[in-house]
Amino acid sequence: MKPIREAQKKQTQQKIKLAISQLVQEKSYESITIREICQRAGIAVGSYYNYYHSKDEIIFKAMEQSAEATREKIQPMLNKENGLENLEVYLQLQLEMLEGLSLEWLREVFRSYLYRLSDTLLDRSSINYKTILSAVAQGQKDGSIRNDIETKSLAWIILKMIVANFYCYCMEDGKFDLKKVLIQEMNEICRKEGACFDEV
Repeated sequence: MKPIREAQKKQTQQKIKLAISQLVQEKSYESITIREICQRAGIAVGSYYNYYHSKDEIIFKAMEQSAEATREKIQPMLNKENGLENLEVYLQLQLEMLEGLSLEWLREVFRSYLYRLSDTLLDRSSINYKTILSAVAQGQKDGSIRNDIETKSLAWIILKMIVANFYCYCMEDGKFDLKKVLIQEMNEICRKEGACFDEV
């Protein structure tokens, strides 16, 4: 009986996420009501509140799930011989997790981040920062990553670069090759000796 309930729970949550993903392509996120989400998902409003307390909570839970995926799926895959290769794998896997998500949904993630300052994106205690930090430390040891910048500072710069490019990608309607830009800029940051970066 328990596995059936768990499957139903996941199915309902998936319906809710799909409904929001469809609705944000038709109208602004702010104007969408929980009642509309439930109508589109084919569920009762009461069922919605079994899983979420507000509309924004869906986004924050999605961000938490992304952090969990980094911990459980991405970190174990970072087993390359040098740190720079592991950073490239990290970026590739992060991009794969976002495949299929609409630009509108990604914009809402950033809107929520900016308004509520969620620590799942840009924070030194976040799993993403710690993952990047580990790869940078490895790269500075094996020589694949510059070592004229402190490890923590360089990891922070890389994380800010990634978040900034995701933000620009959303604001520019996906009009550039995000993967190409991220890999190129990461290589420039990690390899260019003597370049000046501001840690703040």
